[in-house]
Amino acid sequence: MLSERENRRLHEIEVQLRLTDPRLVRRFSALNAALHAPARHGGRLLAGFARDRRTVHGSGPFPTVLLGTALAVLLLGAVLVSVPVVVAGILVAGLALAVAATTGPQAHPGTA
Repeated sequence: MLSERENRRLHEIEVQLRLTDPRLVRRFSALNAALHAPARHGGRLLAGFARDRRTVHGSGPFPTVLLGTALAVLLLGAVLVSVPVVVAGILVAGLALAVAATTGPQAHPGTA
């Protein structure tokens, strides 16, 4: 949370930028419009990006457990200074990310 003085200063900076650099204002407006535009209209590069993020957690518990296991194996390999164990951890982490990327988000109760 910003103090009243910081809010005033931030507002002054914004006003100054709007007055002195209209090109920057147009660029930010275009970026904002692209981020909030529906994906079906125009097919813009960033359309729907903010709303359609895929996560390891969104794909269910299996990729999350795999990723946790991979990190534990990587830590064990680092402690033991064992290259094969570290490589195995990297492979398990890659598998976890591949599973998360290929499985869709899990339906939550109460959603349509």
